[in-house]
Amino acid sequence: MYAAIASSSSITKILNNMQLRRISTAFVGSAQRHAHHHHDNSGGCHQLAPPRISKPTPAAAVRMTNSDALDEIEAHNNDNRIEICVPTADDMEDIGGILSVGSTGGDVILLDGDLGAGKTCFSRGFIRGRTGRYNERVTSPTYLLSNSYDVDGGSTKVYHMDLYRLSGSEKDLLPLNLEHAFKSGISLIEWPSRLNKKPPERLEITLTIDSSTDATPDIDDEDSKYRRMTLVPFGSRWEERLQFLQSEGLLEDLM
Repeated sequence: MYAAIASSSSITKILNNMQLRRISTAFVGSAQRHAHHHHDNSGGCHQLAPPRISKPTPAAAVRMTNSDALDEIEAHNNDNRIEICVPTADDMEDIGGILSVGSTGGDVILLDGDLGAGKTCFSRGFIRGRTGRYNERVTSPTYLLSNSYDVDGGSTKVYHMDLYRLSGSEKDLLPLNLEHAFKSGISLIEWPSRLNKKPPERLEITLTIDSSTDATPDIDDEDSKYRRMTLVPFGSRWEERLQFLQSEGLLEDLM
């Protein structure tokens, strides 16, 4: 059970170590919930409803497929998808840190979306949270293709991959040893559209820049825009984890 691995105390420890400003009241025993952010912009990030978690995904929806079109249909129809608004880079790192709790070998997170939307920022929070090294320098492995980080005393590795420069051919992907990484490591993969096929158990995260909203209205640049994050779990392990976070109200309180 994920809830047994990712206890409230373990998540609170990460929150404290990362010096987050929004420690969830749900994790310190209070029933009170923080008010949602609300924005007046039509088409922007309006008041956040609690993340929607419902029935498990049918087995047919988690099969491995080579069809991008079919994957898109599956993701759209996935009843367990969560959509949230991320105001700042700190928020993006926080969410990465929370999702790192209890992660184990075989976990795969696919990070897709707009250029500069925060994929590496999310990965930085995840890696710092999972390694416990909160000053770890985490950069995009655009030219190296993959960076690895030891966790659990070196028995497991977190692989942070950036496939942006690859064509997606088997020859391009061969040096990454994806079969081993997917089976034994914890994989964070930016630009997963380059993959020939996706593992059936995975979490797909799509990040987009919301041009209609400003986290800092006095600054007119892409960095000041809110990010929209969509999380779609494929397989029971990720369904269970998102259900746990939803039941604790953590994603709701972070916003």
